[in-house]
Amino acid sequence: MSQSPTAPQGDDLRLQSYRQGWLALNRLLHENKSFSGRETNNAFLNCGKNSPFADVSSAIGWDFEDDARAIGLIDYDHDGDLDLFVTNRTAPRVRLLKNNLKSESNFLSLHLTGSAKTTPRDAIGARVEVHLKKQLVPHIRTLHAGQSFLAQSSHWLHFGLGEDAVIERVVVHWPGSKSQTFNGIKANQKLYLIQGVATVTPRKTRRNPNLIAAPHPTPEKKSVARIIPPAGHTFPNILTAAGEPLSISATTLIALWSRTCPHCQKELQSWTNQAAKFKKSNINLELLCTDQEHYDQANAYLKSINSPFATRMAGPEAVELLDALHASIIDLWIPIPVPTSFLVSTEGQLLAIYRGIASIEQIINDTKFATASPLERRSAGSPFAGRWTSKPAASSPQGTAQQLLQRAKPNLAINYLRSALTKPFLQGEKFTRSDNLLLLGQILGQQGRPAEAIPQLEAANEILPKDIRVLRLLATAHAETGNFSKSFAILNDAISYHPQNLDIYDDAINIALKTKNPTLGLYYKKKSADNNPGNPNLRHRLVLFQLEQGQPLDAIANCKTILGTSPKFLKAANLLSRILSTHPREKVRRPQESLALASRLCLISKNRDANHLLSLAYAQANLSNFEEATKKLKLLTNIAPPDSKFTKEVEAALVKTKAAQPIRNVIWK
Repeated sequence: MSQSPTAPQGDDLRLQSYRQGWLALNRLLHENKSFSGRETNNAFLNCGKNSPFADVSSAIGWDFEDDARAIGLIDYDHDGDLDLFVTNRTAPRVRLLKNNLKSESNFLSLHLTGSAKTTPRDAIGARVEVHLKKQLVPHIRTLHAGQSFLAQSSHWLHFGLGEDAVIERVVVHWPGSKSQTFNGIKANQKLYLIQGVATVTPRKTRRNPNLIAAPHPTPEKKSVARIIPPAGHTFPNILTAAGEPLSISATTLIALWSRTCPHCQKELQSWTNQAAKFKKSNINLELLCTDQEHYDQANAYLKSINSPFATRMAGPEAVELLDALHASIIDLWIPIPVPTSFLVSTEGQLLAIYRGIASIEQIINDTKFATASPLERRSAGSPFAGRWTSKPAASSPQGTAQQLLQRAKPNLAINYLRSALTKPFLQGEKFTRSDNLLLLGQILGQQGRPAEAIPQLEAANEILPKDIRVLRLLATAHAETGNFSKSFAILNDAISYHPQNLDIYDDAINIALKTKNPTLGLYYKKKSADNNPGNPNLRHRLVLFQLEQGQPLDAIANCKTILGTSPKFLKAANLLSRILSTHPREKVRRPQESLALASRLCLISKNRDANHLLSLAYAQANLSNFEEATKKLKLLTNIAPPDSKFTKEVEAALVKTKAAQPIRNVIWK
C-alpha cells in the first residue's frame, strides 16, 4: 500500500499509486479475501534481554483464524489482570479473551479525572509514574485516546508491579498543568485520582461476571447458499438471447442452468419429479440456459429426463444483469455460479436467491416473504443467531445500478433504476428516495441525455428542495438543454441556501461563459467573494477577471480590500503593484505607489521571491530607470526553466528595457 500523498489532487505518480493501492485493497475485500492470507493470530512472549521472542499463540489459546483488526485492554472481571477484546473483520466480530492465569504478582489500576480548567476531564495525554522501593526506574503509563485500529482500551491505567511491590509515590503529569504527587498508595487497588485533590478514592468492589467459555463453531464453507435480500429489492427486467422479455405475472422462480453441469442436472431432475408442487403452489418456473448453443439442444435435454418444463436461452446481457444483482446484495464480487435461482414475487420483488441446488419445499416456504415484515426478512436472512442493535436497512436499487456502472453498462443501470422507481414496494426514507432519483438523473446526464434527466432531478428536488447536489445537477441539465434562464434561477436558489459553497459559483460562472455573458460571470465572481470574505483567493480571482473585462479601477479597489482584510496575502499586493506600473491606460498607472509596493514586497521576502523582484523591475522601468530594471531582469533569466511562462515573461521585459521602453500588459483593457 502506497503512503498517503501530500498533494490532495493532480497527476502525481505517488497519488496514482495511492489510489491504485486502495482499489486493490477494495477488490480484496469484495472478493472475500483476507489482507493477511488467513494467517492465524500470533502472540509473542518477551524472553528477556538478548533473547528472541517466543511464539506462544497456541499455548495461550490465541491462534484463531480470525481476520483480526484490533485489541482493547480491560480488566473485565476485576481480578487485577488484563483481559482482551479482539475485533475482527470476519465473524465473530468481537471475542473476549479472559485471562485466567494464576499469579502472585501485584497490580495498581488508576482512573484519572482532570480539573476541566487546565486539563480536560478525560485527562487524555496524562503521564503517570509509579515509583517502587528498591527500583530506580519507575513504571510509566500514558493515557491515550484510541488503541490499535479503530478501537479504545479502558481508560483505567493498569500497572503490573511484580511480587513484593511497595509503592513509594505516584506522580501524575497532567497535560497543560503542573505535576501532582500522591503518597500513601498501596498495591492491589483500583483508585480514582482527581486533579487538585490530594486524597484518592477507591473503586467500589464489583461482583465478577459469571462468564462461561464456549466454542464458536464456524459454519462449513459450502457452494450452496440461500440468500434473503432486504425487503423491497427490485428484480430487473430480463431479455432472453432472442430478445424476448421475461414477463412475471405470478410468483416466479428464474433458474440459470447448464446442460453440462451435474448439479444442474440433479436439480432439474428433482424439480421434474415434483413438478406438480410448482403448479399447486402457483409458482411459475422460468428456465434460462447459459450454454452457447441453440435452444433446441437444451430443450432436447429436458425432454430426455421427461421434464414438463421448457427453457429459453440466457444471453450475455441477462447474465450480466443477474450477476450484478447477485453481487450488489451479498457485496462480493464472486461470479454467479450455475445453478443459481431467483425467487420473485408477482410485483417483481426479489424474495430469495439460491446458489446451488434448491429444494422445492424451501422455495415454496420462501414465497411467504412477499408479505413478510422487514424484521422477519432480516432474521431469515442472517446465518447467525443473536440480537440486532439497529433497524433493518431499507433496500435500495443503487447497489445494483452501481454494479452495472462499474461494468460499463450505463444503459442497463438506467433501465434498472427506472423500473425500480415504479415499484410500490420500494421503501426508504426521503433521503434514500431522493438519492435514487439523483443517481438516475446523474447517469442520464453523463450519457448526454439531459432532457430525460430533468424530470428525475425535479422529483428529487421536490423531496429535498435544498439538496445542493440535486440543485447543481438540475441547473446543469437545464443549461445543457439551452434553458439558461431556468438554470440561473436554480443556481440563485442554491446560493440563497448555501451562500458559501464555491462549487455553485463555479457552475454559474462556467454557464455564464458558455452563454458569452461576461457581465453575468463577473456578477457571480463578485458574489462569491462577497459571501466568502475570509477567502482572499476568491477576490483575487475577481480582480483578474475585472482586468480582463476592462475594469481596472474596480480591480484596484478589490486589491486594496484584500489587503485590508488579509494583509499577509502578498499575491494581492504584487498584482496591485503590476497594475499600477504596467496597465496600458495612463490614468490607471501610479508609478511611485507601484515602486513603493514592489520595494516593500522585496523587503518582506528578503529579495528571495522572483515574482516580487520582477514587479520591482516593472516599477523601475515605468519610472524610466531602465538600467536598474535591466539588471534585475538579467538576474531572473536563469531562475526558471527556459520554456517556462516566467522565463518568457522576463525575456519579453528585457527586450523592452534594453530599448528604453516601459513595459505594458496588453492583455488588460
